[in-house]
Amino acid sequence: MITNAFTMVKTTWKLIMRTKSFLVFGLLIPLMSTLFINLWGESPVTGGIEEVYELSSVNEQIVYAVDYNRYPVKIYDTLMNDYSYEICNSLNSTGIFQVFRANASSMSDEEIKDSCLSSAKTDRIGAILIIRTDADDTELFKIGEDERFELLDATLRDILTNGVTETGLSEIGFVSGDGTEVDYYEVRNFSYCMAIGSLAFVFGGILILSTFMAEKKDKVYERIMLTKADRTSYLASKLILSVILTLVQTTVMTLCFRFLTFVDIGISTFQFFTILFFVGLVFDLLSLCIGLYFDSVASASVIAFVLWSTSSLLSGSYFDISTASRLYKQVAMLMPQRWALFSASDFMNGNMSGYSMILCASVAYLIIIAVAGIIGLRVREE
Repeated sequence: MITNAFTMVKTTWKLIMRTKSFLVFGLLIPLMSTLFINLWGESPVTGGIEEVYELSSVNEQIVYAVDYNRYPVKIYDTLMNDYSYEICNSLNSTGIFQVFRANASSMSDEEIKDSCLSSAKTDRIGAILIIRTDADDTELFKIGEDERFELLDATLRDILTNGVTETGLSEIGFVSGDGTEVDYYEVRNFSYCMAIGSLAFVFGGILILSTFMAEKKDKVYERIMLTKADRTSYLASKLILSVILTLVQTTVMTLCFRFLTFVDIGISTFQFFTILFFVGLVFDLLSLCIGLYFDSVASASVIAFVLWSTSSLLSGSYFDISTASRLYKQVAMLMPQRWALFSASDFMNGNMSGYSMILCASVAYLIIIAVAGIIGLRVREE
């Protein structure tokens, strides 16, 4: 069986390598997706720490001035003196919080409350702080779901308890509480590379699917069945082709990463290869499996592209989803790219459990794909 499978692999692989699609999805896109790391690495992960943003009025919108790398905090300052400004400046100087201060010295408590409710509903705010004369009367409100609020609360307590110093704060570290979050700005360069590289993986599976469709159409499959080969060896040849194509694509990306990329993204060459290989294998076989339910390569291509774009979007490959709702995060956990980001984050923090994580997640996806593929074959036979 294995000999027959490899004989078919050898013949089909020669046909694939002669196509223009192989040059694009097997070489060009993997190469470009990794080269772009040099470009992304030049853009700063976090913006410069600016001065406290002074609002012209309590109703001024802050959404257009928000630095999405920092946690936006709107402060209603009822004191407007040096002491209250130093509190704002101390929070701002941590580099984690972006402070917007509004003059509320002439406002009543009722007016401040109404303004807070309006801002919480219509603006891009993570938290609202109302500074009053007595520290015990100072109020802090959480808007939305963001784990950085706990850090803001602890930081503010430290300021009010220990007083404001010239350096702002004593050392306060940002540590993820339960290990279920990804520091997006730490893995950003890798996530962009993986997102674009996944497009090549998806259409790599479509390349193999096209050979399957062509063999069905030209009655090649029937002629193969008349030889010593059987259906098992035929299917095995397609699986081997998927592994080989994924290996080629991943190798191209890894070589580019090793010799043509000059940005340190925090993971080793082997770790980079491992994550992308498993992600690529999942997407290659996924698109091949999808094609079993369609009689058209074009239809399968459209569905595969939609799945790739949707999964990349929902997984948080393009933007930080740490402030998203709990439901969104649960949906993100269904995407292969999310587990790849978890593994990359583990590697960047010196945790070698990233290997077992990406392996177990990939095996789970491959089992699901295999079951779906078997069902697809049964449907086509009937």
